[in-house]
Amino acid sequence: MSTISKQPACRDGVSAADLEREAERAVLYGALLLARRPTTRLKPAITVAAQALLPAVRSFLAGNDDADAAYALAYAQACGGAAFLLEKRNTI
Repeated sequence: MSTISKQPACRDGVSAADLEREAERAVLYGALLLARRPTTRLKPAITVAAQALLPAVRSFLAGNDDADAAYALAYAQACGGAAFLLEKRNTI
């Protein structure tokens, strides 16, 4: 009997670290979406984390130079979403 993989084929060969970065990037994108459209409903898996990141993202988008804005940028850099975050700040 063959073993059936629990992951979709598109995830074959993807490391756990890559999956974690992807999940963190989804949280960042969710927070950005909430900053722009506060009534947006996010997927339950990222809602709490995105809401926790939201104050930092709002601070960054406002152009502030504080700890919250620095945290948003550091978070984005860590998950590979810095270019996206910077683009959103520049399009306000």
